[in-house]
Amino acid sequence: MTEFWLSVVLLLALALAFLFIPVFFRLRSGELVRQEANIQIYKDQLKELKAEFNAGRLNQEDYQSLSEEVKRNLLSDTDATSAGTTDMNTGAESGKGNRNALILVAVSSVLTIGVSLGLYQKLGAQNELAITDLLKRSFQENYSDKDAQELVVRLEQQVEQHPKDVESWYMLGRINFDLERFDQAVIGFNGVIEHLPETATEDRGVAIAQLAQAQFFANDRKLDPATESLLKEAIKLNPRESTALGLLGVANYERKDFLQAIRYWNQLLGLMRVDNPNVMAIRGGIEKAKSQLSAEEVAKLKSETPAGASISVTVNIAENVKSEVPKEADLFVMAKAETGPPMPLAVKRITVSEWPVTVELNDSMAMMPQLKLSTFQRVIITARISKSGVGNAKAGDIQGVSKPLSVDTKELSLAINEVVQ
Repeated sequence: MTEFWLSVVLLLALALAFLFIPVFFRLRSGELVRQEANIQIYKDQLKELKAEFNAGRLNQEDYQSLSEEVKRNLLSDTDATSAGTTDMNTGAESGKGNRNALILVAVSSVLTIGVSLGLYQKLGAQNELAITDLLKRSFQENYSDKDAQELVVRLEQQVEQHPKDVESWYMLGRINFDLERFDQAVIGFNGVIEHLPETATEDRGVAIAQLAQAQFFANDRKLDPATESLLKEAIKLNPRESTALGLLGVANYERKDFLQAIRYWNQLLGLMRVDNPNVMAIRGGIEKAKSQLSAEEVAKLKSETPAGASISVTVNIAENVKSEVPKEADLFVMAKAETGPPMPLAVKRITVSEWPVTVELNDSMAMMPQLKLSTFQRVIITARISKSGVGNAKAGDIQGVSKPLSVDTKELSLAINEVVQ
């Protein structure tokens, strides 16, 4: 905001300059005209004296005396002009005009500043700029609860002035939710839903899921029928809505419908990246729910789960790179389509201290439901020891890459044998 106000001051200074400069030049030009007139009179008088002297009508002494008198008069007139003391009529009128001009400029300056700031407060984007500034600061360490409260106030002002500003409604809901002001979060998400067009089905699904989550927490983490109905509506509008899938899994688990809870959570896993920190928690919930299934439900679950593709990969270290391998290595084993999207179809990350190690890549590891191993005919397997801790190849990482192989391959031995340059 400091930079913004500096810009405002500079622009106002520029506007005032446009008002003052013409008046300044007007005053200066009047003064110069008078000075030039005096000089011309001085020159004419000297010429006349010179002519009288040449004609013999003035002696040398009188000529010198009168010439000095003309010069003194010129200096006196010049000083008087600079001080604004010209003859009575002309000087009075000029001084009055100058004073009027200065008064007009002063009044115009005050009006310019006042009207400009007034219009800015009324029509400008000060509040939007403040919101942007606070949002930027929210990613910094010195961001405080006081800043968050100010952001909420700013957003409330924004939606009051611009009720159809869906993004501000959504931010208002999210920030209130993060501040655990769940009732206020409900108001924010309701504002989103009210002003989103009916055709924006996926966005409406997200907003309805967020509303349901806020109601869930506002209701002391209890999922009443109305909130559950919202979650199902969100899934209907956006089948990939992860918040709704997770909460519906929780709701069914609490009512001991473990099979349905597993179904929702399996859908959620199919949407999550393998490196998502919540994956382990979801998998743990699924395993816990599976332990509660009856034999009949276990059989039903197996019949609903397609066999899919699965490749067992045994990874070892080649002799030429053993010295490069850390004692505890972050190992990424991944499968990518030979021809297709660049993202992995399946990824497994583990920390390894002893070699060889065997991992399984299968359809359950897909980052997206439509990008499973079984969706493609041929894949390439990569085993990479990451020194940076991320799956993307970096200089200095050590890896091994297979030749293209059929997705029906059940087992593969792969040696890590090259350093990434």
